[in-house]
Amino acid sequence: MDIYLDMTGTITDMDSENLAMLKLSAAIGKRFKIQMSPEEILRKIEEYRKPYMDKRDKEYTPIRFLILEAVKQISPEPLCANDSYWVLDEYSKFHAKHVRLAPGAKEGLEKIRAMAEHMGIITDGDRPYTDSLIHALGIAELFDSITTAEDAGVGKPNPKIFELALENSKSTPKIYIGDSEKRDMVGAKKVGMLAVKLGTFTKYGDYHAKNLYEAAELIANLPH
Repeated sequence: MDIYLDMTGTITDMDSENLAMLKLSAAIGKRFKIQMSPEEILRKIEEYRKPYMDKRDKEYTPIRFLILEAVKQISPEPLCANDSYWVLDEYSKFHAKHVRLAPGAKEGLEKIRAMAEHMGIITDGDRPYTDSLIHALGIAELFDSITTAEDAGVGKPNPKIFELALENSKSTPKIYIGDSEKRDMVGAKKVGMLAVKLGTFTKYGDYHAKNLYEAAELIANLPH
């Protein structure tokens, strides 16, 4: 079987993701002398990002560029080239430093790796961010393929990102694990994958599980 996974909130812990963004916001405030709290800077970044993220299934703008544009709007002084490069780089660096695996993810990933002929990630993240994070988490060698929204030019649930990932697929069934009903479950079902939702009950997916380890156990016990 071939098994693909979402990244944020599936492999990674959302509290640590949020912490990374707050720490980045604090660093942005300090570097650019922005007279706002880290929480307010983060809110400004999220407000700027939202309309772009809402349409990511139609056209993907890399998150690091959205953060840069948000910073340009709130910085009291224009950003020079070095400042811009700093923002782009620090987005990945702060996440690599602060993001942690979700509970049950390490054991789940190891169990999935033992079962899967092909194991991949399909994520709405940027390519540099994703590459940096999986290496920092020590899980890069587990995966046969990584497909990002930046690679596809669109995010989930657009079938294009799933179809791009499935070009590497070797066997059936093709299974997708994610935590979003709309982006993960709907997107996976559009291309005929079995879909496992983490968290609460799923309307569009085939199965649901509490965490990644439970999802791996569920998959291991599926009739073949």
